[in-house]
Amino acid sequence: MNSASTTHEERTAASKRESDLHHVKLAKIDQFLPGQWLDVHLPGVRQAGGFTITSTPRDAQYRTDNPGYLELAIQKSPNNPPAAWLWRPKEEILGSDVVVRVGGSFVWPPPGIDPASIKQIALVAGGVGINPLISILTHLRQNSQEPQRKISLTYSTRAPRSRNLSDVLFLDRLRDRSVMGSTVSPSVKLYLTQCSEEDMVDMRNSYSRPIEEVINIHSTFARRLDREALYSAIDHVDEERRKEAVVYICGPPKMTDEFEQVYLDIGMEKERVLTEKWW
Repeated sequence: MNSASTTHEERTAASKRESDLHHVKLAKIDQFLPGQWLDVHLPGVRQAGGFTITSTPRDAQYRTDNPGYLELAIQKSPNNPPAAWLWRPKEEILGSDVVVRVGGSFVWPPPGIDPASIKQIALVAGGVGINPLISILTHLRQNSQEPQRKISLTYSTRAPRSRNLSDVLFLDRLRDRSVMGSTVSPSVKLYLTQCSEEDMVDMRNSYSRPIEEVINIHSTFARRLDREALYSAIDHVDEERRKEAVVYICGPPKMTDEFEQVYLDIGMEKERVLTEKWW
């Protein structure tokens, strides 16, 4: 099946979903897990859209300092009817009735695994694969009850055409302590493709503050991810340490399959390597 010509519902037909559809009108949805997405049925649009929830359950909860909100990753795409509908001027769509359903099993905590057994969490993102992972990472940083763990984010994406690091998706959010919280301190490594080392130096120097001051962004590289980068995301040499790890991989199908196999080849149990593929 050609993924470019299939709909979100066809591509995710085998994925876990809630049994119920919810009619909402500018209402918040706070019964979801970090990493999930929404099926979104819109008035006058035949096919449902599938959009990742990039906020956290805590963000959706009403508090005196927070009205509660739900953030979705919706790429501007005139050829995608659901996305095009949601990119219309807000005065044309506010107040509309929509029908949504929460779906996806690429979530924290990982299904079937006791979170207390997890001492290492490796998040691996390719391009817009950062979308569900930013929700998971932000949730872990916001939750003061989470135990101390080794957490890493390995993020590979194309260098922005603007050559401005602020245009790297969610990079500014990663540096914002007020958004990310401060309970845990993940290690973040950024790999930019389609740029030279000279480009990287220029981007680092022109960023609004030194890249090293961005929350634990320890390294930036002008190259693609390789096996050594994936190995370094967890303590993989010791078998017992591997049994304490979980790995989340999200990106294009080919990349996701290749990276999953890297971790399986070093002895990771399959249920501890979670994957999500997006086209």
